[in-house]
Amino acid sequence: MTRLGVLLGIVLLPGVLAGCGIAANGGVQPSAAITPQVSLSTTLQVCRNGLVATLGAAGFSLVQPSSAVRPAESPLLTGAPRTVGQVLLPGDPDHGFIVLYEFPDPASAYAAGQQQAAYLGGGEGRVQFVPDTKFTLRQDGSCVLFYNWSPSASTDPRSPAIETALDTFGVGIPIPR
Repeated sequence: MTRLGVLLGIVLLPGVLAGCGIAANGGVQPSAAITPQVSLSTTLQVCRNGLVATLGAAGFSLVQPSSAVRPAESPLLTGAPRTVGQVLLPGDPDHGFIVLYEFPDPASAYAAGQQQAAYLGGGEGRVQFVPDTKFTLRQDGSCVLFYNWSPSASTDPRSPAIETALDTFGVGIPIPR
């Protein structure tokens, strides 16, 4: 290889590598917060506080889960900052996960909620869950809440009461059947 070839390689390499990143995504940076946040943004903290109050009024506590949780999500939810909580039920310690997603504004949250509803109502998303899964999808300002549970998989008689309590949080997003 000639000196000119090596020199061109050194000069062009940063541009080629940059083309594989942001430029390849149409100039849009991917979301860095695709896992639960250790330190919550103000928006997520306010939504989580509202969720804790909602669940507390029904006699439930929300805790940080001991394991990683990632439910089936539509693309807009997949890329959103999020936090996961778990309602601990003595008879069902492996379920009770609730995910809150943050969006820049209520209109974006609404669009993401609608996309998730369509995803869950169609074959693509629904096949990710057991057939009798019940979904709770709600919007509270710039946040979207997602919770699911299955009567056939749940082993605690209080599981349906979580869904009932969540029906008072924010505004419901209907899921087509």
